[in-house]
Amino acid sequence: MAKLIHTMIRVHDLERSLKFYRDAFNLDVAHRLDFPDFILAYLRNAEADAEIELTWNRGRTEQYSHGDGYGHVAFSVDDARAERERLIGLGLAPNDMREFHHDNGELIARYFFIQDPDGYKIEVLERYGHYQ
Repeated sequence: MAKLIHTMIRVHDLERSLKFYRDAFNLDVAHRLDFPDFILAYLRNAEADAEIELTWNRGRTEQYSHGDGYGHVAFSVDDARAERERLIGLGLAPNDMREFHHDNGELIARYFFIQDPDGYKIEVLERYGHYQ
């Protein structure tokens, strides 16, 4: 059976991205590979089964294009409202809180989005229902 182990994104400023993911999502470098032309930094925390791989290419000066195919990465948290306020307190800029409901009013999901230093969208979902 296949198991998701990581997803990779390319970053322009590795140290800035490492700080963002550490502060925002408590992700630390679990494994790092330094090559002459690039660095791979695999980030995780104690709750994660999968990692985010940050790829930094040495000498790259222009920002990466996300094209029209990238969607987002998602994290789940116990309390989305409190997490959003914590991120604001760190000087970050999460989007407004949103909710999805069934026709009968039952909550499906409570969430917000934030962008990392390279503009990658990250969804932060409250642990509820499918989103554990």
